Formats: sequence, structure tokens, C-alpha cells
Amino acid sequence: MLNYSHLIDRKPPRTDASPPRHPALPSNPVLVKSLPRTSEISKRAEQYAHSARKQHILNDALTSAVETPLDARPAPSADDKQLAASSDGAAGTAPATTRSGPGKRGGGPYEPFEVLRAIEKKDLAVILDVKSHQFDLLVTAGPGQPLPLVYAIRMGKSHADMAIVIVGAISRRVNDTSDDELAQKDPRTLATLRAIRANLKIAISASLSGPDGDTSLLSSFLQVIVMLEGNKFLQSSTSTLSLALRSPLASKPVATAQRLMLKWVSRELAARQVASVEEYVANAVGDLVLLGLWSIVQDQLARGQVDSIPLYYFARDDRIQKAVEERMSDLRRRKGSVTQLSKQVRSRLDVALDVLGRRSLNGRERVDRLRRVFDEGEKREAVVGSAAAAAAASESS
Repeated sequence: MLNYSHLIDRKPPRTDASPPRHPALPSNPVLVKSLPRTSEISKRAEQYAHSARKQHILNDALTSAVETPLDARPAPSADDKQLAASSDGAAGTAPATTRSGPGKRGGGPYEPFEVLRAIEKKDLAVILDVKSHQFDLLVTAGPGQPLPLVYAIRMGKSHADMAIVIVGAISRRVNDTSDDELAQKDPRTLATLRAIRANLKIAISASLSGPDGDTSLLSSFLQVIVMLEGNKFLQSSTSTLSLALRSPLASKPVATAQRLMLKWVSRELAARQVASVEEYVANAVGDLVLLGLWSIVQDQLARGQVDSIPLYYFARDDRIQKAVEERMSDLRRRKGSVTQLSKQVRSRLDVALDVLGRRSLNGRERVDRLRRVFDEGEKREAVVGSAAAAAAASESS
């Protein structure tokens, strides 16, 4: 085989190649559409970062709310084990409760997917009907489905009104929880309250992730915590206040009550949120003082002469104040019962009820007046007024 590679290598290059018809243009790329300004890019980046941060907070809140242990979760009775198992869990499977009142088209109870579909379609009538007859569907999730509140939040700003409706229904359910429901400790009621707690925590986290920070749900959240696991805290605090009220000038009972409440609230809320529940804390401080005073009353009277104050009254409007007033009125109707109490206890009860009953004052002002009387030893005439003090003194004597 012949090899001609040496001839090819010796061949000189061609020099008669014709030049290109048009000279090459210099490279100068031009954007068809100009880039946005740096400020616009920064603004969009902040929006995307905020959305990602909000979603991260929402996911963390859901995980934390579902996994947070409850200290005072009572064990269901043998008859209720099956019922409790089906309704347990804050974000568990939604129970197919039977509806009362007007039914949906076709009859029968709503299903979890129908609630999500109503949220997507903004069908307010269905949501309100579920709220009235199958409330558990608003705070629990079906198998493999998100919570209705989470679903509404994930739908974005276009469905913010649906999220507000759901949160409003949840908050209203907290206020509408009856004393009988709490006294009976029905497993279904406790399961609903646990689910409400999880949803409120999600709502708080989602709203506080924004720049304005909506804190209107914090009091409802704290109230649910009290309903579920407040007994241990209240019993311990009542004992502490009872001892402090026996020597108030030295022990500062009102300051002690404030410290106990702030410590408890700080366990559940972030530091920046505590200031938003100042009125709730002030009302709770007044209730702790009354519980401590009533504990002394029970110690000074024979067993069975007075009823105890239900702890589920705590921080629910003025229920503890009214309960103390009713029991004191009952003692006064029975001859000799009130005289068994020391004059100091009667006087302190009178001034506490008088100050806490002045609803024209806000919570902080009422607590400040209590502090001046109990912790600083000011004359009650200077705090509650001479006329009220004179009337209370004549009644106590």
C-alpha cells in the first residue's frame, strides 16, 4: 500500500482564496428588552424571600402544633376509648359527625374534601353551615389532606377572606365553650380544643410573619392552653398567692401574681408577643389574687361551708369575680358564717372585689390599684374612694 502523506504535507497552502463578500461585523450584542432597575430586582427578591420565609414558618408551626405534648390530657374512660381514639389528635382524621339542622343538597354529612372545595370556590354558605353543624371539620384534616386553615393560607391573598372566616369561627368556638363542657371533660370537647390549639398556633405564626403582625388571636390561644393544661399552674399559683396574701407588705402578692403570669405566658409566646396580651395578663392577675384570697377563706371556714372556685373560670371575663361575690353573698345570708372570717380577710376581699369590679378602668389600672393597696399598704380610701371604703367597712364590721 502506497503512502502519499509526504506529498500532502509538502503542498503549499492556497493564496488565491477569494476574500469574503462582506466584512465580519464586530461583536456587539444588544438586549431586545432592557433589564429592570436594581431597586426593582431587590424588591422582587425581598418578596420572594418573604414568601419562602412565610411558608417555612407555616410548616414549622404546623409540625410544632401537632407534636407539642399536653401535660393535662386526661385519659378517657373505658366507654369513651373508642370515641376518643377516633377524635384524638390536633390534625388527625376528621370525624364524620352527624349534622343537625338543614342538610346539604343530597343529605348526609359533609366530607373533608367538600370543605376544601368550598374554600377553593369561596363558598361561604358551606363554610358557615359546617361551622354550625360539623365544626370539627374546620379544625381537623382528612386522610392525606391539609387542614382547612392551612389550605386557605396556601391559596394566597385571593383566599385571605376564607382564612379570616375560618379563624373567626375558631376563635368564636373558644368563647362559646360552656362551663358544663369543661366541667365534664368530655373527650370529644378536649379533642376539639386540642385541634383548636393547633389551628390557632398556625394562624398566629402565619399572621406574625407579615410586617404588621396581627396579634388578635393570642388571647384566644392562651385561653385554650388554660382550658387544656392550666390546672397544674393554677393550683400551684393559688397556693403561692395564698401564702403571700397572709403577709402582703412583705410578700408583695400582686407583684408575685404578675411575675407568675408573665413567666407562664412567656413559656407559650415569644417575647415580642407578650406585650400584645397585656390586658389578658392584667385580668389573669386579678383572678389569681381572688383565687388566693378564696383559698384563705376556705382555710378559715369549716370544710363544706363554702364551695371552691372552678379553675376553668380563670381569665374568662369576670367569672371568678362573680363566683366570689355569689359565695360571699351566700355566706352573709347565713348567720355567723361571715364572722368566722378574720377582719383582714374580709377587708381584703372587699377591696379586691371593688377594684376589680370597676370596669371603667382598664386591666392595667385595676392591677395598679390592687398593688397600691396590697403591696404598698396604701389606705383603701385613697385607692377606691372614701364612700366605697366606708360602705365596705360598715358591712365588714
